[in-house]
Amino acid sequence: MPRHVLFSVLLFLSLSTGPVMARDLQVEVEVLHIGGMLAPAELESLLANARLTIEATYQPTRLVDGVTARRERTLPIGSKLIPIPQQLNLQGEQVERKGRSLRFQVADAHAGHADYRLHSLALRAPIAPGTGRPQPDLTIDLLNPVSKAGAQETALYTRHGAFDLGLRVRYRWSDAPATAAAAAPVCDVDIQSLGGGQYRFRPQHRLSGLSRFLASDVQSDPPARPRAGQRSWRLREPFPEPLTGWKLSRNHLLQLQVDGTPVELLSLYAEQAGSGHCRRSRSYDALFASGKAVSLKSSAYDTECAADGSSSNRSVEASWLDDGSLASYQVNTQNGTQSWDGFAATAPANCGKSPAAPSREEVQALSAEFQRIREAFLRP
Repeated sequence: MPRHVLFSVLLFLSLSTGPVMARDLQVEVEVLHIGGMLAPAELESLLANARLTIEATYQPTRLVDGVTARRERTLPIGSKLIPIPQQLNLQGEQVERKGRSLRFQVADAHAGHADYRLHSLALRAPIAPGTGRPQPDLTIDLLNPVSKAGAQETALYTRHGAFDLGLRVRYRWSDAPATAAAAAPVCDVDIQSLGGGQYRFRPQHRLSGLSRFLASDVQSDPPARPRAGQRSWRLREPFPEPLTGWKLSRNHLLQLQVDGTPVELLSLYAEQAGSGHCRRSRSYDALFASGKAVSLKSSAYDTECAADGSSSNRSVEASWLDDGSLASYQVNTQNGTQSWDGFAATAPANCGKSPAAPSREEVQALSAEFQRIREAFLRP
């Protein structure tokens, strides 16, 4: 054995012989919120799956080249030690399950590597394929990094394609007091504290995540790879206002069924040439469910069309919840952005003042404009 390798091994063994206080981390995970295209029954089945795994990652407390770390060169000269992590997986009966809750405990020290300590926890479970689910597994980082002492509570909001989850994670070291420390007030863009271990998570329309996954379907007409039962429509002249006299280059309305709901995806781009160097463009993108708007986005760009030769731009984005209430509204111009968020508007006072909501007339005008275009697509 080379002398330097023997020295490293002996050094590692000598550093690992000190007393180690054995302790465990007790963890409780509960799903408090389900949003988007995931049925409650499917979530509970997923959590009960025997292949569900809690992945505990351990990091070394000392970096020993060739034992707990590897050496990598750095530019322009020199090198550094990179920790070699170790992993321990909990499965089956090692994870207690009840409805939407999981309970388990994991040792602070790795059983086979005494000089390693718990660093992070993640949940991984297989999930059935479906629309808006690009991942084969549901993966959630529960604690990263793990707190080294005490008993605490935290809330997580995680997005997974066309659905999202809100979780509460409670954890306590076996050498900590039995009562967890009170959770600090949360002023997060997606989470609000209600007190007593309860939280409110950002609500979204059940089908709001579809726009991103169906966007490629409207890039060709007819669609290059149509989905089963999908229909494609094109807008025919005479075009409705405000598109009369414009030239359309992207011009689609797709209809399909998603989980038994009629869904329509609208995408349109129009151009118009004015006098001199004036050029105008308009774009419309929308998602409808059962004929009602889920999300709308319009933009208008005018280049050198003003009397002084200046240009202007304006875009508007809006989204709604399942009950028809407005979820968000944002206007962008060359002068800046005005944004209203319905979830932030309900936040506690200590989270800051929310911008004023858009007027009812403004929202109705946007909706009416899109509905005129949608109806023009569908006319006989």
